[in-house]
Amino acid sequence: MKKIHSLLKYNLVVLFMIVLLLPVFNSTFGILEFERKAENRTFKDSLNIDITNLDIFPKEFNKYYNDNFSFRSPLLNLYHHIKFFYFKVSPHPNQTIVGNNNWFFLAKKEKDIYEGKLSFSDEDLENFEKEWNMRKKYLDSLNIKYCWVIAPFKHHIYSEYLPFNIVNRNNKKRVDQLIDRFQESLPDLIIDPTPELLTAKKNQKLFYQLDNHWNFTAGYITSKLILSKIKSDFPDVKIGDIPTYDWKDSTIQFGIHYSVIGIEKLYETDKFPIINNQLSVKTKKYGFPPFKNFPYPKSYEMRYSNNSDTSGLKILVIRDSFGTQIIPFLKEPFKESLFIFDSWQYSLNKPIIEIVKPDIVVFIALETHIKNIIADY
Repeated sequence: MKKIHSLLKYNLVVLFMIVLLLPVFNSTFGILEFERKAENRTFKDSLNIDITNLDIFPKEFNKYYNDNFSFRSPLLNLYHHIKFFYFKVSPHPNQTIVGNNNWFFLAKKEKDIYEGKLSFSDEDLENFEKEWNMRKKYLDSLNIKYCWVIAPFKHHIYSEYLPFNIVNRNNKKRVDQLIDRFQESLPDLIIDPTPELLTAKKNQKLFYQLDNHWNFTAGYITSKLILSKIKSDFPDVKIGDIPTYDWKDSTIQFGIHYSVIGIEKLYETDKFPIINNQLSVKTKKYGFPPFKNFPYPKSYEMRYSNNSDTSGLKILVIRDSFGTQIIPFLKEPFKESLFIFDSWQYSLNKPIIEIVKPDIVVFIALETHIKNIIADY
């Protein structure tokens, strides 16, 4: 019995040493290689040693080792499968919330806004009113029409799929606070597509399940609302309609939640628009410089022209990533359309307006980020 106990003790020590040394051995000789999955962040793939500032080295080395650990990928896969399939929860609950029927939602800020924890203060509302009155004065002086589209995030449209413990304790959304505040001074400023989307979702899918964005169907519905507003602002101008589209079914395996959950076989189906008789074409950019460190510089400026247009109108859209789904539709009915992704600032962008000389400026912003507009206040 003692022999067995002694043998077991030494075998456990040897096994423990093998477990410790195997990753180092594999990293050194490259026997097994594993593909590293994208994690919606930048990995630390190098180490810089500054002998004059060694205090930060342990922390930097820890980041480097964690990102380059030999068996990181298979162990993460195992962790994700256990959390998702056996415990039915998100592997990273601070990033993604697992809802019902394979619907996934952003945590953190969106959850807090939905639950009413980040409602606007009276001071916030006053600052919004100051900012938009300033913009109104400037745009009116140039005879430019304008509107502000506030896109709802997924929690507001598909709340029935949220976990039971996530509850909207404030029936008034932040966009409702703004609409109420602007009733007298700016009654026609805000376009809130939420009512139309809630009606449409009964028959159509409006958000990606594996991502936080709305889809092109929601973009089409919102584009029609914007175009209706513009037509009412230009009653004497003949403005074309959004052309007809065919919709193609596609299988989707991408999105922020797809990356966070980390299960390769997850997928969803959705529809993508194929335009019939496309009239607008991409044209040479003005060349406006994007913000420093803007992560999507190629998407900062997108310009289209329609030589068949008879309205003669130019539209400028100051957007975020939710504006991507309106581009295919809103670029068609105008002589020129310019889309500027201004790094979630939603600024007035006077230098661009003064060069482009648009007839209409549309600001489209996800509700999550609209407070950036009054950051300077």
